[in-house]
Amino acid sequence: MESMADVRVLMGPVGSAKSSTAVMTILMLSSLQPIGPDGKRRSRWAVIRPTYRDLVGATIKTWQSWQPHDFGRVTMGSPIVHNISTVDLEIEVLFFPLDRPEDAEKLRSFEFTGVWFDEVSEVPFEIIQAALGRVGRYPSVRDGGCYWSGLLLTSNMTDPDHWVHEKLMSCPKSWEFFIQPGGMEPDAENVVNLPRGYYQRLLDSNDEDWCRRFVHAQFVAQRIGKVVYPAFRDTFHVPQNDIMPAPNLGVVLGIDFGLTPAVAFLQQQPDGRVVVFDELVATDAGISRFAKTLDTYWKQHYSHLTVIGAYGDPAGSARSTDTERTAFDVLNANTPWRWRPARTNEITLRTEAVTFFLEKAVDGYPGFQLSPKCKTLRGGFNGKYCFQPVQSGNGTQFHDTPTKNMYSHIQDALQYGVLGLGGAELAVGKERRQGPRTRQAADVDYSLLGDDRQPERNPMKVGVRWGEPSRETYRNERENREHVARSTDYDIFD
Repeated sequence: MESMADVRVLMGPVGSAKSSTAVMTILMLSSLQPIGPDGKRRSRWAVIRPTYRDLVGATIKTWQSWQPHDFGRVTMGSPIVHNISTVDLEIEVLFFPLDRPEDAEKLRSFEFTGVWFDEVSEVPFEIIQAALGRVGRYPSVRDGGCYWSGLLLTSNMTDPDHWVHEKLMSCPKSWEFFIQPGGMEPDAENVVNLPRGYYQRLLDSNDEDWCRRFVHAQFVAQRIGKVVYPAFRDTFHVPQNDIMPAPNLGVVLGIDFGLTPAVAFLQQQPDGRVVVFDELVATDAGISRFAKTLDTYWKQHYSHLTVIGAYGDPAGSARSTDTERTAFDVLNANTPWRWRPARTNEITLRTEAVTFFLEKAVDGYPGFQLSPKCKTLRGGFNGKYCFQPVQSGNGTQFHDTPTKNMYSHIQDALQYGVLGLGGAELAVGKERRQGPRTRQAADVDYSLLGDDRQPERNPMKVGVRWGEPSRETYRNERENREHVARSTDYDIFD
């Protein structure tokens, strides 16, 4: 309530008194207005909610619950108006249901002291922009001006792709965010005014995603299918600030080909934790052009670092019918690193390799950390990278492979990078404990988990994590994996 930011954003779980806080803030700010020539402190406020039903049934009821009876009645109309008049206060409050970008026009003829958006998660940003141009206009400077003017925004948590979350990440100078603790936290707010066991009842009655958003106060993606990585928790795996790569550690790159090529930049800490500090995603770009873009990007941002491994889709070993060059040939010719095919492109092993680090914790720190600058990867982890549902006679089933979309290519690149860190062996070790190994993973002959039951390593097989395989090794690998490249249905060349 004491913030003087132009835009104040209050977010939290249900039942945390966000709306009541906004009402009290408006009354407090109105009482602090400068005294005008007639001895009155004047202010005019707009209160906006997306739908008329919610405006009348929830927001206005909250507003009225905090007003003394002698403050006057709310007059229904278009807009709905509440005029408050006391010895030294004149407050005019107008209520609007606005939920479409074109509704911004309805505010253009008004002059306000401030605007409160209740449930701003459902309001288009165009209306926010229009409101910013209408505040601070009443009363005029001649009549005393404003003590404070701006926007009050209240909401439950949003999708990570929502404009509110984007503003939180970019931290505009004139904005200030207040995120309340989750309802089950020791310092949860307004619990004393809620029924006993209120939040536990909600946890018992709703699914995990709903509870994460409305009880635990977490940003949660709206999911259409089944998430690939249910172990990912945005608040745990993504720090608040961008991750800077460690200059004393080598970098591993993972790349996915196609017309939406993407590269993930990884490092592995001495304690085994994996850090993804950057991503590079392109659209409608062939491998030759993307390789040059990657080379330039690296020189601009990370020339002080050393790449110790660069891995890509094994399908990149297939030769082009036009040039007889492979995608790896093109990469090796246009970047300063030696690119190699990842150990496998079997989707289960790839995702299990990433999941191993997601589920890992080292001394309380996540075994996998994602820099917030990796926006496409983050969107994928938060639900955009998923298995699409398929309706069948047995109910809703899901595809065996994740949906191909703008989020999937960088996820593939990340998986190849993690495999380069030894993730294939970790995934195989996990499968060995859970059941039989798959045929494709059979040529990985050791485990970073220290399983002493494995056979002796055959030097003619690809399985040496840090060594330099011979030409014979790669020839054996290509012959054993030839079907992998043929199963890929996209063109990896310009």
